[in-house]
Amino acid sequence: MKIIKFLSFIIVALVLGNVTLTNRSLDESLVVSNLSRDIATLQNENTILKAEVASAGSIKQLSARIEAAGFVSTGNIASLPSVSNVASR
Repeated sequence: MKIIKFLSFIIVALVLGNVTLTNRSLDESLVVSNLSRDIATLQNENTILKAEVASAGSIKQLSARIEAAGFVSTGNIASLPSVSNVASR
């Protein structure tokens, strides 16, 4: 009789332990899936921001902004005929 009570207690304890661990595992998997979704969202936003930065830094965009700011391009470039000692070091 003692053995049956002891074994039934062990079985009940194991079933409760199994249910508890399964519950925790499910909770953790939900957290991981939410984090994975958040990571994917952030990666997409980073890709979009990188494209916007590349577009804003393109030559066409920069030249339009420079002209809108009032700068003008010069056709003639002046240079000094002598060699600088600083630049040759």
